[in-house]
Amino acid sequence: MKSWKSVMTVFFVFVLAFIGGCSGSSGESDSSGDPEVVTLNFWDFQYDIHQELFQELVDEYNSIQDDVKIEYASFGNSTDYSNTKLPVAFANKEGPDIFMTSAGDFKKYADAGVMADLSPYFPEGVLKDFLPSTIDAVTYKEKILALPFEMELLGLYYNKQMLEDKNVKVPETWDELLDAARKLSTDKVAGLVLPTDIGPYLNFIWYPFQLQQGGSILNEDGTKSAFNSPENVKALDYWGTFFQEGLAPSKLQYGAGDIDNIATGSAAMQISGTWAIATLDDKFKDFEAGLVPIPIPDNGKHASVAGGWKLAVNSNSEHVEEAADFIMWAFAEDTSRPLKWAKAKSAYPARKSVIEEGQEYYKTGLRKIFTEEIYDSATPEPQYSAEVVNAIGEGLQSVMFGDMSGEEAAETVHEKIQSVLDSK
Repeated sequence: MKSWKSVMTVFFVFVLAFIGGCSGSSGESDSSGDPEVVTLNFWDFQYDIHQELFQELVDEYNSIQDDVKIEYASFGNSTDYSNTKLPVAFANKEGPDIFMTSAGDFKKYADAGVMADLSPYFPEGVLKDFLPSTIDAVTYKEKILALPFEMELLGLYYNKQMLEDKNVKVPETWDELLDAARKLSTDKVAGLVLPTDIGPYLNFIWYPFQLQQGGSILNEDGTKSAFNSPENVKALDYWGTFFQEGLAPSKLQYGAGDIDNIATGSAAMQISGTWAIATLDDKFKDFEAGLVPIPIPDNGKHASVAGGWKLAVNSNSEHVEEAADFIMWAFAEDTSRPLKWAKAKSAYPARKSVIEEGQEYYKTGLRKIFTEEIYDSATPEPQYSAEVVNAIGEGLQSVMFGDMSGEEAAETVHEKIQSVLDSK
């Protein structure tokens, strides 16, 4: 079924492709009228505790030099940032100079030409310090269009007390996960929390189920759709079962990525990412959460997707160099700043030297599970055009809420993706 959000997203991509996004707030003077100061707007999408850290970075940068003033604005943990706020701003030529984008949205902005080439601005030699896959994920037509500063992995979190009270085994397989969700679901408790809204995050959480069996979206050279495969059919049917049986809620009390779902007792299990650890440490110190790799199907293999936000510069900003200098200072120079961010976010750094510096930290608590059992199974979140992202999301919703079989949904998505490829 068609989501209005997907229609709006495609519309904005269409608009962006033609008019791009000029920074509407960059200037050559600050509020005091000093003509020597360049003012840059920086937008992001973060939880409150992470907003504080970015604000500290901005305040520090503003204090150590007099040429540039960064004005920071965060739009909270809401899909509105990706689906409406940022696309509308660019379409109205009011896009920020510096902005955050996800892997799922990267190609949308790359295709629209609103991201500046950052290749010339990386400090000498530092590119070798980034994990190659993180740079590959932000490279488009041989240009590096964003700076990757974190990797977010996925796992299955669970409410230990709930599983113990119902004598439910911690699931390791698809059958065990489904059985556990059935035993744990009540009128007041969801067995398993999964995202429901069309967008990159919905696909992000589904990709591991597809990858566990070796499924793919496109063929090897990216010219043909491979979506109508038995592997994808199986992953779609399995995903849809949780909604069709009422084991995963169609409406969530908290955000799809918020660990509050299990920490408050609204749900027993949830697929979520490394970021959840920071929330548990900050808001739910007395809650005991468990964590395991996402359960796998028979004859499947463990798979996680390495997501994570990236920082980009508006290609139509009047001050691309100054904007690039700020994000390089923040995450591509001294290792202490990216490590501080990674610890606050419970994410993994994109630079090898930063991971090495934080080695002890990544082997404590729930992070130990991610480090020792999940990290090696992660692949970068795939990048597809907005049309492909929406087609996949619509296919997922059709098995969740549309009474469509996995086979029917896979064929419908396959035809949509192939149509998009043929139109290029």
